[in-house]
Amino acid sequence: MIVRVTQTGGFAGGSEPVATVDTSTVAPASAAKIKDRIGALRRFVASGTQPIGADLYRYEIDVVDERGKVERLVVFHEGEPGVSLPEPLAGLLQAIRGS
Repeated sequence: MIVRVTQTGGFAGGSEPVATVDTSTVAPASAAKIKDRIGALRRFVASGTQPIGADLYRYEIDVVDERGKVERLVVFHEGEPGVSLPEPLAGLLQAIRGS
């Protein structure tokens, strides 16, 4: 599985890559943790508990499975100082960076 996280939006409206990982190239324990975090992120997105408004950051998480099928998950974030990323996204980024 390949996971790509891109941040877009905000006041400036730019786009930048945040993190990328191919789980076939990391330790099995790291790959399992990333897959678990993707599951948590899917549940978060399905819950519909995201902020609504202008100038929000948009995180696009592309999950490419072994057959090449792409699933895109989208998480919105206010981006204000002191406002943490939603836990499922923060946990995924931590798992990717720690792999």
